[in-house]
Amino acid sequence: MIRVAFRHFAVTFLVAGALVLAGCAKGGGHTRGMFSGQVMGKTEAEIVDKYGQPAAAERGNPEMQVLVYKSVTFDPENENKSDAETVIYLTKKDGKVVATDVAFRG
Repeated sequence: MIRVAFRHFAVTFLVAGALVLAGCAKGGGHTRGMFSGQVMGKTEAEIVDKYGQPAAAERGNPEMQVLVYKSVTFDPENENKSDAETVIYLTKKDGKVVATDVAFRG
């Protein structure tokens, strides 16, 4: 009898925990700071390898490129509000084009 009650309690606890964690997810999966730290100084190939293909890209100027990702970041200082777009600016530095700035559009 105690075993059955314990199982019911354990299952209820696990389901409640899963629901709480699901409620915490609000869109993008990376904080602004962590995302910026992961992409700064990286090439487009390295960024795409880690985060997948961007939603949009401007590659017309070989010395400056722009990658736009949709809903990949959130702002922990603003109630974890998801950023609609995260824009990565890549410019030529030391002979290769790398990420030099990141902008977040709410």
